[in-house]
Amino acid sequence: MLPFSRMKKNVFLWALYDFANSIIMIVFLFYFSQWLVVDNGRPDWWYNATLIVSSLLFIITAPIAARRLDLTGTKLAGVQFFSLTMTTFYVLTAFITLFVPSYVLLATILFTLATYFYLMSFVYYTPMMNDLTTDKNRGWVSGLGLGANYAGQVIGLIATLPFATGAISLFGAPGRAQTFVPAIILFAISALPLLLWYKEKAAERTPVKTHVREELREVARTVKTVFSIKNFLLLFVAYLLFSDALLTFSNNFPIFLEKVFGAPDDVKTYLTAGILTLSGVGSLVFGKISDKTGTRSALTLVLSFWIVFFPVLAFAPSLQVAAIVCLVAGLFFGPVWGISRAMVSELTPRETEARAFGFYTLAERFATFIGPITWSAILVATSNSGNASYSYALVGMSILTLLGLIVIRKIQPTKKETEI
Repeated sequence: MLPFSRMKKNVFLWALYDFANSIIMIVFLFYFSQWLVVDNGRPDWWYNATLIVSSLLFIITAPIAARRLDLTGTKLAGVQFFSLTMTTFYVLTAFITLFVPSYVLLATILFTLATYFYLMSFVYYTPMMNDLTTDKNRGWVSGLGLGANYAGQVIGLIATLPFATGAISLFGAPGRAQTFVPAIILFAISALPLLLWYKEKAAERTPVKTHVREELREVARTVKTVFSIKNFLLLFVAYLLFSDALLTFSNNFPIFLEKVFGAPDDVKTYLTAGILTLSGVGSLVFGKISDKTGTRSALTLVLSFWIVFFPVLAFAPSLQVAAIVCLVAGLFFGPVWGISRAMVSELTPRETEARAFGFYTLAERFATFIGPITWSAILVATSNSGNASYSYALVGMSILTLLGLIVIRKIQPTKKETEI
């Protein structure tokens, strides 16, 4: 067990890394999607395909990586490796968009691979939470990480806005691609403290040499073992549904604002920054609430809001009304992942923690595999309806969230919740 002072420092470094990777993630998602679809005239499915392919790669490889992590218990080395690999591919993406922007397909492939390596870092990063928390503060620390994540997204968007609008230009082609280099630099500065100074406790598990075929068989056994935990299985199924709805909408949010309301980049940036600021606040508030009421009860409250939110936004008559609705929704956005992450930690034994968190992250990525297909299918099927097609897509997201809530209510409440 690490000393308390070291534990506090590690919590700070852990949250700071969440802050760091959120900067590079939001800037590339926010501006690459528009660089691809709006600036270069590619259809929406090009962008959604990057999410689908990166998710497929993750789904194939993450269980093996998680299995190896459970054998070794060493998390920091994985975070270091995938952070470096991810950064390399983001740099290459930035180079193409700035200096040879006509190579749209190559930039799209590089962005897809960067996204994949970004996802893989979480196989190692997320289980660190169990080394940093107890039953008494798990919700708070999880909320702290999510709060840092949303703070990073806000700062990333605001810091790079002058580069997107042309107020500041570094080198290469002007426009939205100018935001990528500043985002990479901000990520590197903020991520280095964890990569260099995080002190991991000595691994309690002995490294074991295994072969890929053996590991694949073990993955099959792991699936059976992890999903034999009924409450975790229910959480996994529910997460596929409600995370599908929220991630699909958030990933397409800039394009939604552009096409439905014609919002300029500065309006999109400040609105998104406001939503993310409130998401950080909500993560901290609901982290405390979940520690008092239980994670299941807190998540029920948050998901109930989203079931109402999607139809309200679907029929918002103007950008001003939509902005107000979305700002309120920000308070309930961050807590979804903070509470869910705490529930995974709460529902799984230590010996399967990495694999459980791996499936949790896999569920998140599987949502961005199903979600873009579902979102795109609704838009195509209702394309003759004009902007109303987005309303139908949002109502579809509300239905998915409702189904997720129904499954969540089947999870056995904790002792804390039964006593309330």
